[in-house]
Formats: sequence, structure tokens, C-alpha cells
Amino acid sequence: MKKIVFDFEHTLVSQSDIEKISEKLTPEIENIKKQQTLKYKTDYASLYVPFDPELLNIVEAIIKKKKKLDPYVLIVIGIGGSNLGTIAIHKALQGDFYNEKKDAMKVYFADTVDSDYLENIVQIIEGYLISGKNILINVVTKSGTTTETIVNFEIFFELIRRYRPDNYSDYIVVTTDKDSKLWDYAGQNAMDRLEVPKKVGGRFSVFTPVGLFPLGVLGINLKNLLDGAKSIIKDCTTEDIFSNPAVLSASVIFYHYKKGANIHDLFVFSKYLRSFGQWYRQLVGESVGKKFNKEGDLVEVGVTPTVSVGTVDLHSVAQLYLGGPQDKFTTFVTVQPKNEIYLPKIDVFNTFVENIQGKSVSFIMNSIFGGVKAAYENDGRPFVSVDLPAVDEYFMGQLLQLKMLEIMYLGYLLNVNPFDQPQVELYKKETRKLLSK
Repeated sequence: MKKIVFDFEHTLVSQSDIEKISEKLTPEIENIKKQQTLKYKTDYASLYVPFDPELLNIVEAIIKKKKKLDPYVLIVIGIGGSNLGTIAIHKALQGDFYNEKKDAMKVYFADTVDSDYLENIVQIIEGYLISGKNILINVVTKSGTTTETIVNFEIFFELIRRYRPDNYSDYIVVTTDKDSKLWDYAGQNAMDRLEVPKKVGGRFSVFTPVGLFPLGVLGINLKNLLDGAKSIIKDCTTEDIFSNPAVLSASVIFYHYKKGANIHDLFVFSKYLRSFGQWYRQLVGESVGKKFNKEGDLVEVGVTPTVSVGTVDLHSVAQLYLGGPQDKFTTFVTVQPKNEIYLPKIDVFNTFVENIQGKSVSFIMNSIFGGVKAAYENDGRPFVSVDLPAVDEYFMGQLLQLKMLEIMYLGYLLNVNPFDQPQVELYKKETRKLLSK
């Protein structure tokens, strides 16, 4: 079976320096192996999720039940870790034009309290309901009390109750912590419920019902997705550090962070991976951006994650990346395309750009990417590159699982807890004060 291809040739980190940093991770590699055997009992619980057949069976049973309702559209209500992973995989595999496909189930993500955006979705959904089409609502909030999610849920809850008064609860699936207030409410009102394992944090939850239910409803092959996630864990827990992509990646990011490169740019050369970049941005920001270390000392550490899309952002920020301060480390991500388009041979166009006539678009993309790598190398800008043999369930499972392990290792190197997010609660606390006035 093919695997994701990693190139660590241009990190500008010597082998001896990588060895020194990676050796610090040996206890954490052993710890992660041990944590996997403890299943859902520790903060590393997300690593067991792909190996849990019962969890997948529960999700698939609810999917089968809901598909009998013949839903025309799915509304996913969640924010942050409750929907970014779902969007990342959906966009990568089904594309930006999914809703325009004739036979596809439509999907909308209600992930912010933006009145204008919400009003547009409400009008669309109300039109479907008036015309007799069925909708399926999946509200996702681990705590069950996320302000934005509950606001949006109430709006769509009232809509479905108005147009399907006799059996509105049939069209709602609640994904939350067991015994949260929302869990209890759903149970009291005959709504189907899916449990988020208690120890799995939101940004690590894409392979739980948080991501599996909506993705499965949309036709994603869940078994292949989880198989991909499982397949990379062994590679990412080997003590042979030069065969361990998660350890290598965390080590070089840490090395350059200590040298002053506190910005990590994920530069994806596929528009369909843009949402993967946004998922990764949350994973990095919440996991390693910490005010205090594990001992409680004030440290204020963190790598700032940015996302760039090739080739679009070569014409927006490449000037900064290649001419600005040496405060960035880059991970390039490329994919092997599913489709091939060849340029027609129109002679006059050769006067605009030479040497493109009759060539494939993917060849041109690869040439541009080769030029980018050469420019970075010539200017001493460090990077690694990751190439996906295909954009499918298996390799997306590998890619997201790899990045979650990478961040666990990076948190260990920075001596911070990668599983909490205490400062996120600060804005929530202030919001509740304002709402009470």
C-alpha cells in the first residue's frame, strides 16, 4: 500500500541536531504507546478512536436510520473542533462545488453567529422545507453549552419544528458529551444522540462521531478513513526517528522555533486542502500556544500557524516569504491530481507564455512548485514537503492522524499541555458577563 511521501532534505537542520532533539522525545514515544493500551482513560484517547469498532458501528447505525428519512440537505451546527475536521475532509474529497452536483446531498455549515450568513442559510433551508424536501440537523458541541452552537441550533430547531411539527425530533442528531445538559435534553425529547468520548478534545475529535456522522451521511467511506489513520500510527511511534515523520516534523519545527522562526506556514498546493490548513491552524494554535508550562511557570510560548494556498498565494505573500524576515518555517503539501487537463496547441498563446502549449496543467503546477522549492532553497528558507499519492479517504486519514501526533510531540518539546485550552475560556467568560446585562 502506498504511503504519504515526506521530504526532510531542506530543513537546514543537521542530522546531529535532529538526533539531539528527537532523543528528547524517546520517553514520549514510549508514553504514547502505553497510552494507546489505556483506550479512553487518558488525554491521549484520540489515538484509540480509529481502533474502536463499536464506535464505528454505532455511527453507521444512526446514519442508516437517518438515510431512511431521505434527507435532501444536511446542516452541521458546530464551531472549531466540532466542525473544522469535518469540513477539511469533506472539502478535500468532495470539493468546493459539491452542493452544485445534481444528485449530491446538500450540506451547509452553521459555524458562526453572523446574522447575514445565517439569514442566507435559513432562507435556503426554509425553501427546501416549503417544497417538501427533508433536512437533517446535526448539532455538535462537546460541552453542550457552546454559545455560538446553541444560538444556531435554536434557530434551525425552531425552523424544523415549524415545518415538521409532528416528528421534528426525527430530523435532529445531537453529538455531545454523555450527560451534558444537551445530551439530557436530546434524550428527553426522543432525539438520536452520539457520544463524544470524554477524554477526546474537540480539535482531536475528527475520527469520533463528531466527524464520522456527517461525513458518513455525505457518502465518505468511513472504514477507509479510519484505516488510513490506523496505518500511520505505527510509523509515528517508532523509535527509529528518521523513519518517524511525526517526530521529525515536530523536531524541525521546534528547532526553528528556538532559532526565532515562530511562524509555521502550511503551504498547500491544492485549493481543496485549504480547509485542511484551517483545521491544522486550530490544532497548532490551541495545542501549543500556552501561557504556562506543565509546572505552572509563566512561559508564553507558541508557534503561530498560517495557511497559504498554491499557486494563488504565490501572488499575494510569496514576496514576504522570500524577501521578508527569517521568522518562518514552511511545510509544503502537494497532491497527485485525479484528473488531467492538457492545454490545446494555440500558437499565438506561445507569445504570451512560452513552453506551455500541449502540456498538462499538472506538469505546469509541478514546474511551478519546483520553482518555489528552488527559490526557498537558494535563499536559505527552511522547509519540508509532504506529497499525497491521492486525495482519498485513506490518505486524508493518514494526514490528519500524522498531524495530531506531530502536535503531541511538539507540545512535549515545548513542555506544555497540548490537550487543554484555558485561555479560550477567557472570552467565553466575558461574553457571558455581557449577555447577562
